[in-house]
Amino acid sequence: MDISIISYGSRGDVQPFVAIARALRHVGHQVQLIGPANFAALSHDAGVPFVSVGVDIQAYLRERIASLSGSRNVIGLLKSLRNELNELIEGIAQETLQACQGTDLILGTGPQTASFAERLGVPFIEAVLQPLTPTRAYPSPIAPAWLQLGGFANYLTHLGFEQIFWQIFRPTVNRVRSHVLGLPSYGFTSPFGKIREQVPLRLHAYSDYVMPRPNDWAKQHQVTGFWFLPAPADWSPPAELCAFLAAGPAPIYIGFGSMMGGDPQQLTSIVKEALARSGQRGILAGGWGALAETSAPSDHLCFVESVPHQWLFPQTAAIVHHGGAGTTGAALRSGRPSIVVPFAFDQTFWGRRVAELGVGTAPIARSQITVDRLTAAINQVTTQTAIREQAAQLGSQIQQEYGTAQAIDHIHRVFRH
Repeated sequence: MDISIISYGSRGDVQPFVAIARALRHVGHQVQLIGPANFAALSHDAGVPFVSVGVDIQAYLRERIASLSGSRNVIGLLKSLRNELNELIEGIAQETLQACQGTDLILGTGPQTASFAERLGVPFIEAVLQPLTPTRAYPSPIAPAWLQLGGFANYLTHLGFEQIFWQIFRPTVNRVRSHVLGLPSYGFTSPFGKIREQVPLRLHAYSDYVMPRPNDWAKQHQVTGFWFLPAPADWSPPAELCAFLAAGPAPIYIGFGSMMGGDPQQLTSIVKEALARSGQRGILAGGWGALAETSAPSDHLCFVESVPHQWLFPQTAAIVHHGGAGTTGAALRSGRPSIVVPFAFDQTFWGRRVAELGVGTAPIARSQITVDRLTAAINQVTTQTAIREQAAQLGSQIQQEYGTAQAIDHIHRVFRH
């Protein structure tokens, strides 16, 4: 089959789709990935043809956040940004539609991606990185921690948060449907349920050991395991990092991926002081700006940019991260304990799940992190044998899952070729 995979967003959003694209190509399908320009190299290194649409999303967001923080007329700037985003999204949609011409199947997430398949008259497979299909088994992963009501009330939280998100994105999606795709606008009510009923397959790209598949899901909703992307065959780690790892006991990894905002200097100071108080060495990973940029290594600290998690995480003592779905999966697979510092979205959910599974501490919200709290968490994951043993056991289970292979098996069962 000729398959187009569409993924917009941060690296954590895009990388799993690079992984499934690579796996589909290995079993003989013609596959292209359509996404933001800053992921062209990632896709190329995986051997996946890439169609760049829109702008470098990382550079774009950094520039706009800097503008917001320095402006005295924030309301005016937000209005200008809204108009700019509308034009940008229309352009991305036009480029995406053009790139999808002649495809047999579209794989992606959400109403806008489903709309491309509707416009072209081809099947749509939805893939999600979180347990977003409504169920009575647990509440929406976006719901606050206190909203644990059980039973049908859990089911209603999924529908409620879908409706909230739909009202946020409804103008944008409908603008694309009407202005670019020539389709009727969706109504006030969320279209998520209709899409779920119509798709022949909805893949959940996380581990069944982490969130078991509920019994009340329809058969087209399947949990596959995480979609991990191997490091490029020609990749080699920086010499400075190898030397640091070899020079002492396993360090603590600290990195917050594509998170932005807050005070990077303050957060970096908290991290450094917590490492010092706990007597641990640390690897501080760059990202999109949550930690301050620095290049002053020492015997106890090493600073890195982009290093494949699959290679680095097993060589650490513990992993401090933001709780994005992709980073959480990589941390769990490594068999090392996690300390989750959620910033927003589904990250608190993954942080709670880490604690419930006994493979890490309770999450520490970014807004509530202090030196004392982080120090205590580091001490907990480095000294409590039960956490370390449970993390190692779960990691061993996840390593045997092969999520992309399971996803492809489901695709082949639905679309026999």
